[in-house]
Amino acid sequence: MTLALCLAALSGPALAGPTCSPSDERARILASASTGNLHRDWKGGNHVGYGWSLQVERSMRDGSGTEYYVGDLYDTRGQLSTRKVFVVEREWDCGP
Repeated sequence: MTLALCLAALSGPALAGPTCSPSDERARILASASTGNLHRDWKGGNHVGYGWSLQVERSMRDGSGTEYYVGDLYDTRGQLSTRKVFVVEREWDCGP
């Protein structure tokens, strides 16, 4: 019985991390864990506003210690905008 419960838990969807919003209008959307690698859809004048959100899947650090969140970006209507983006942790608020 215990084995069956463990297997059922492992086969289900992974629990998502926090939902975050940009801390200001300068939050960058990145293609990788590099502050200079802007995502191709988020170069130039494209910026996220305060109503946008990031559903965090995981976090990571680069060699210099900068922390990044990795997840899916949603627009102000709650529609999926861009999958698997990277953002700099300090540019986003993930509080309750």
